Amino acid sequence: MARLYLTQREYDELYEKQGRRCCVEGCTESEGLVGEHSTPQVWLWAKPDQLMCPAHHKPKTRRDIQAIWKVKRLNGEVMSQYERRKKFGSQLRGRGFYRGGG
Repeated sequence: MARLYLTQREYDELYEKQGRRCCVEGCTESEGLVGEHSTPQVWLWAKPDQLMCPAHHKPKTRRDIQAIWKVKRLNGEVMSQYERRKKFGSQLRGRGFYRGGG
């Protein structure tokens, strides 16, 4: 499924609704806002419903990332480890180990 983006009209309406600033409480940034979903589960079927400044948009917690990938797995958008091994067999390679000194 394709990712849904805001039209300029939708962006402007959301911008006005939020008081022309980032949705994070206490943040007064008003330029370069990015559309973001309020919960990770809705990113597949809904358009962004809040605007955030790049500083607050960038960091995602480990829990956020796990929730996003769980939704992808449940919707069948990514292959399970079993499916990857069945499809790629011995071609599947790991990342290897860090061999730095220490």
